[in-house]
Amino acid sequence: MQKLKNFNWKNFFLQGVLPFALAITAAFIARYQLELSDGVTPDFLAMQWPLYAPLNALTAFCLTLVLFAVLGKWSRATGISGALFTVIALINYYTRDLHGSALMPQDILNLGTAAEVMGSYTLQITATVRTIILWYLPVLAIAFVQGQLVKDCPKRASWRARGVRVLGCAAGVFCVLFFGYFGPVSVKPKTTYGWAWQNTYYKYGYLAGTIEAASLMADPIIEPENYSDDAAVTAAAMAEDFPSATAESASTDYPDIILVLSESFYDFDLVTDLQADTEVMPVTKNLPNAVYGHTISPHVGGGTNSSEYEMLSSNSLMLMPSITPFNWLNLHNANSLVSYLKDLGYSTLAAHPYTNSNYRRDSAWLALGFDETHFQDDFPTKEYYGNRPYQTDSASYRDFEKLYEAMPEDKPRFGFLVSIQSHGDYTMNDASLDIVHAATDYGEYDELMDEYLSCIHMSDDAVQELCDYFTKQYEETGRKVVLAFAGDHAPSFVDHVADKTRAEGNDLQILERSTPFFIWANYPLENIDAATSAADPLNRIDMVMLAPTIAQQAGLPLTGYYKYLLAMKQQTPVVTAANDYMKVDGTYGTYGTYGEDESLDAWVKGYLALEYNNIGAHAKRVQSIFGQ
Repeated sequence: MQKLKNFNWKNFFLQGVLPFALAITAAFIARYQLELSDGVTPDFLAMQWPLYAPLNALTAFCLTLVLFAVLGKWSRATGISGALFTVIALINYYTRDLHGSALMPQDILNLGTAAEVMGSYTLQITATVRTIILWYLPVLAIAFVQGQLVKDCPKRASWRARGVRVLGCAAGVFCVLFFGYFGPVSVKPKTTYGWAWQNTYYKYGYLAGTIEAASLMADPIIEPENYSDDAAVTAAAMAEDFPSATAESASTDYPDIILVLSESFYDFDLVTDLQADTEVMPVTKNLPNAVYGHTISPHVGGGTNSSEYEMLSSNSLMLMPSITPFNWLNLHNANSLVSYLKDLGYSTLAAHPYTNSNYRRDSAWLALGFDETHFQDDFPTKEYYGNRPYQTDSASYRDFEKLYEAMPEDKPRFGFLVSIQSHGDYTMNDASLDIVHAATDYGEYDELMDEYLSCIHMSDDAVQELCDYFTKQYEETGRKVVLAFAGDHAPSFVDHVADKTRAEGNDLQILERSTPFFIWANYPLENIDAATSAADPLNRIDMVMLAPTIAQQAGLPLTGYYKYLLAMKQQTPVVTAANDYMKVDGTYGTYGTYGEDESLDAWVKGYLALEYNNIGAHAKRVQSIFGQ
C-alpha cells in the first residue's frame, strides 16, 4: 500500500499513458488518410464505425508499436509511422486514380511495371492529395508533444525496461492481429473479397482489406466450398454432349488464329452520351462476317494482365482475387489457349510492342508454351501519335504482319498481340491533334476524353487495315485466318464520367467492365448466330468464354472444359464474384443471385469446381477434361 501511495501517478500519466494515447490518436489520423486515398464515400466511412474504424486504427498502431519497440521513443515512432502512412496514402491515391484499384500487397512484384506506367502520367495535386498531406501536420504536432512530455526522462532505458517494452509491443501487435483478423472468432470476417475490391476496402477499411489480401498470397487460389475432384468430373459430364454449332474442320484445314488484346479499348457509349463530332468505332461495330459483343473484364480501369490471363487460360480471377496472375502463378504446364492450339499442331507466337519486363510477360509467355516471343526491338516502325510515347496500332499491326509471315508455312499459326497505343495518360498531346471531340461537358475530364476517343478512333481505323491485310492473304495464298479482338479494360477515369442515372450498383459495374470484342474471318464464318445473343443487345460474355467461342467459330475440336464454358454461356453468360450472375437476356437482380435458381447454381458451382481442378493446389487435375 505504501508503494502505491508513493508512486508518482502524475509522471506515469504524463510520460506513459498520455504519449501512448497520443500515438493511438495519430493512428486514427493515419487510418483516415488511407480511407481518403481510397475514395471512400461518407456513407461507407460512417458504416466503418463502431467496429472497423477502430480496427484499422489499431492495425496502423501496430507499426507504431514495432517502431517504438526498436527506437524506444513514442515521438520517433509516431512521426516515422505517420510519415510512412502519408506516403502510402499518396501512392494508393494515385494507384487507384490511374490504375483503377487500390494499392495491394500483390503490387510488390509489379513495381517495375507500375513505375513505367506511372512515368507516363501527369500526377495532379488535387484537393484530396493536399488534404492527405495536411493531415500529417497534426501527427507531427503529436510527435512534438510526446517528445516534450518525456524530455526529463533518462536517455537510456535499462535492459529490463527494454525487454518489457519489446514484450509489451509484441503482445499488443499479437492481440490486434489475432482478435482482429486471425483468431477463431475475429472482428473482421476472414473471407470478404468479391466482385470489386471496393466491397472489401470500403466496408472493412483499407488496412483490413490489405491484411486479407496479404493472407491470400500464400495460397492465392481459393478453394470453392464443398470442392471435390469428383464434383469437377460430374460438372464436365453436364456438357459432354454439347454440340459444336460450327462444322469441325479437318486437321489439314485448321485456320490461323490471331488474337489481339487491345489496350484500354472501350466504348463510352455504354455509360454516357458522348455527342461526339466523329463516329468513334465505325469499323469495329460494323464488320461484316463477324461476331460483335462485349467481354466482361475482371477489373475496372486497369489490370491488363488480369484480362490477358483470363483470355488465355479461361480461368476466372473469381478464385484468385488478390493477385496479378503472371507475377504469382506457376504457369508451367498450365492449360491455356496456347497449349490447346499446340496440341492441334499450331505454331505459336506472342508479341508486345513494349518492354518485356511488364508483368514478367516474357517468362510467363514462355512458361505458357509460346514458341517465340517478341517485344519492342522487334517492332521497328516506331510510329507515334503526336507526343504519345506508344507505338500506334497501325504500325504495330504492320510489324506484327511481318512476324506472322515468318512463322512456319506448313503449320496452322496462332499469333497473340498485346497492343499499347491507347495506354494512358490522355493529356500528352496538344488539343489541336485531337481527331474526336465530345460535345458533352465532362469538366476537368474534357481534354482526357477527347485524346482518349481520338486514340480509340485510330485503333478502329487500324482494325480495317488489319482485316484488309488478312483478306489479301486469303486471296493470294488461300490461308484462312480467324481474327479475334478484345479490349482489356476501360480507361482509369471511366467512373468519373459515367452517367450514374443509366445504371447503378452491379449493373454499372458490368457496363464499366464491358469491353468490345469481335471475331472476324477472312473466309465465310458458318454460324455467327451461335456466338450472338438474341436476347442481350450487348452480347455480353465472360472474358473466360472468349477462347472457346473462337475455337467454336474456327471449327476446332473442343476440349471438355471449352464445351462446358460454351454450354454455360447459353445458361448464364456472365458470372460475377458479387454472388450473382447474368441471365441470357442480360438482366440482373435478385433472380440472378446464387440460391435463387438451382439449375443456374449448378452451372456456376460446376464451373468453379472445374477451374479449381485445373489450377488449385489441393486438387488432382483430371487432364482429359482440359486437353485433347
